[in-house]
Amino acid sequence: MDQIVSTTIPIPDKFSFKETLAFLDRGFDECLYFVSEGIVSKLLTFPDGDGILRVFQKENVLQIELQKEQVSDGDMEGVKALVSDWFDLNRNITPFYNLLTKHPILSHFVKDFYGSRLVGIPDLYEAICWAIIGQQINLAFAYKVKRSLVEEYGERKVFGDRVYYTFPTPERLAQASRKKLRALKFSRQKIDYLIIISRIFANGEMSKAILRAFDSKKGKLTKLMEIKGIGIWTANYVLMKSMGEMSCITYGDAGLNKAVNRFFDTGSKPDNGKIDDIFKNFAGWESYLNFYLWRSLE
Repeated sequence: MDQIVSTTIPIPDKFSFKETLAFLDRGFDECLYFVSEGIVSKLLTFPDGDGILRVFQKENVLQIELQKEQVSDGDMEGVKALVSDWFDLNRNITPFYNLLTKHPILSHFVKDFYGSRLVGIPDLYEAICWAIIGQQINLAFAYKVKRSLVEEYGERKVFGDRVYYTFPTPERLAQASRKKLRALKFSRQKIDYLIIISRIFANGEMSKAILRAFDSKKGKLTKLMEIKGIGIWTANYVLMKSMGEMSCITYGDAGLNKAVNRFFDTGSKPDNGKIDDIFKNFAGWESYLNFYLWRSLE
C-alpha cells in the first residue's frame, strides 16, 4: 500500500493560489496535471518508482502531499523544491508591483492579477519541447498535439480513477518514429527539431547546469540558439519559464503583440523597438510584465 506523506510551504507575500490555479486551469486540453476542487495533482517519476504530487491551500500554507510506495525525506525535499520552482514562491515580487502601481496604463494589473506568480516549467527539456510544439500554431491546437505526443511516448500510470502521464524522456523521443510523429500532426520541420533536441539532451550536451555556467543572459541565449529550431522567441521563453530569468521578452509572440497593441495602440505587429520602449520601465522584471500581458488576454 502506498504511503501518503505531507509537508507545507508558507505562503509568501503577494502570492495567490487561486490565481495560480486559474492560470493552470484555463480550459486547454492539459495532460500533465489535473486541477479539481482547489487541488492540483501531478505524476512524478523518482529513481525508485512513481508518485502522485498533490498541492492545495490550507489556511496560510500550501499543503503538499506525496503518494508513493515508499516516501523518503529526500523525496519530500525534492517535491518542496519542485513546487517552489513551479510557482516561483521564493521570489520577492514587491519591486515589480511597485513598478506596476506607478505605471499610467498598466497599474490595474495589480488588482486584476494580484498574487499571480510566473508559473514555470521546471524541466528544461519539457520547456524546450513545449516551445517547439507551440511555434506558429494556436494554443488550443498546441495542447492537443502535446497530448498526442505524451500519450504515445510518455509514461502512463493509473491512480484511483485518473490516468496520469509524464512528459516523454529525451531517450524515448530521440528514437521516435518520424512516420508516427507525422501521424500525431507534427510538421516535418518540428520532427527534425524534436529529435535533434532529444538527442542533445540524451547525450548530456544540454542541461540547466550547462546554462547556469554562463554569467549573462546573453550567454545563455546564445547557447540555446546554437540548437537547430531554437530562435530568439523560444530561447527567451525557455529562460523565462524554466530558468527563472527575469529580463526576458518573447519578441514576435502573437499573444504578446496582441496585448501590447490593446494597451498601447502599437498596431498588430509592433517592432522590437516599440516593445523595448514599453518594457524599459520594467528593467529586471520584463519576464513578469510579459507574463501579466499574456494573462490580460484570458
